Amino acid sequence: MRVLSSFTTEIPAGIPREFRIFPFGKVETTKGTFLFTPEDARRVLQAWRDWGNRLSIDYEHQALEPVANGPTPAAGWFDLEVRPDGLWAVNVEWTPRALELLRNREYRYFSPAFRVEDGHIVELINIALTNLPATKRLEPLVAKAVPFRAGEVVDGSWDADAAIARVRRWASRDGSGEKDTIDWERYRQAFAWYDASDPENFGSYKLPHHDVRDGELVVHKRGVMAAAAVLQGARGGVDIPESDVAAVKRHIAQHYHQWGEKAPWERDEEAKMTRVLTALGVEDEVAALEAIARLRAGLAEVVALTGKEDPAEAVGVIRAWKEAARQVEALTARVRELEAEREAREREELIRQGKEAGKLTPALERWAREVDLKTLKGFLEAAPRIVGDGVREPTHELSLEEWNKLSYKEKERIYRENPDLYRRMQALTRRK
Repeated sequence: MRVLSSFTTEIPAGIPREFRIFPFGKVETTKGTFLFTPEDARRVLQAWRDWGNRLSIDYEHQALEPVANGPTPAAGWFDLEVRPDGLWAVNVEWTPRALELLRNREYRYFSPAFRVEDGHIVELINIALTNLPATKRLEPLVAKAVPFRAGEVVDGSWDADAAIARVRRWASRDGSGEKDTIDWERYRQAFAWYDASDPENFGSYKLPHHDVRDGELVVHKRGVMAAAAVLQGARGGVDIPESDVAAVKRHIAQHYHQWGEKAPWERDEEAKMTRVLTALGVEDEVAALEAIARLRAGLAEVVALTGKEDPAEAVGVIRAWKEAARQVEALTARVRELEAEREAREREELIRQGKEAGKLTPALERWAREVDLKTLKGFLEAAPRIVGDGVREPTHELSLEEWNKLSYKEKERIYRENPDLYRRMQALTRRK
């Protein structure tokens, strides 16, 4: 059965032109937990392509429940793209009204509407702007990261102070670069992050990487590289909230993509993933996506099993369990060793007693050392006494039939040790 469901996620930093809709693995919401696999992603993508139209962003899911007395305007339009970490909205075009609402932080969250089958997400209907979040620990949609701006890419030496001075003059109304003449929204375009609580202060803007050439804002390749280095800790790093770092890195990474490269952290992650996939024996892209989904689902299962939300703590619990299991295994092995030692001592004592009782001959001793201990005990309890050289000691008066079955040596031994019995048996033989 196909069921329409939705959940709510905070919109990523800046006024985004792209953002992730669903991660692979479990999608946990207050309205239920759904699964989203690479196969589900391909199905969602194919459904959208078959439809042949751009998907819409509306307000509060009005398009799903239109009012009878008025329009249901769109807030924006977008396309879909499947990436290694999930399904993304790309080429997002916001309407002027939506842009203003997002800038003023009047909307902070988005809510995808989708259909599910057997707990799997199989079709995306649309996305809505909303202020009723249904998930926890969300990445902000409207934050302090500056939206990506492409522009012409230039190269050469990078002088951040000189570039900022040129940007100030470019962003000012009269070309002076003075603070009271700055168009702050225009000025913001040259940076990757700003303090939204104090937007009309030069000190609120960080990570410059644009310059001005012939009156146009351009992307400076060396400036982008310098910003990336600072994000990775060079020159003491940069003091921006942890919640904004991911969005700022996406901004800088998009500039690297302009000249066909990947950002340093993307290369690091790709190298790590390559090692993981190699270890898993994965080669093609489809298998890679499936492997990633399995890893994410496996981690989610470990987290659920241990009751620790922090993956590092969950791994710690698993290691503690493994150590406890190792200790139990070692103790079990020691118990087995002690049991074997006790059994060996008991066996030696039984063999000693059996030999003393004349029940074990040298020929039987090897068998006694190899046979099961319970079998040995049973044998010694029931076996007759062997008096030597394989001669059995009679434990009662013999019948003539029994006497006749005895060997010469057995009769000789009886003669030496029990002359009376020997004479009686001889007399009985003569009478017969």
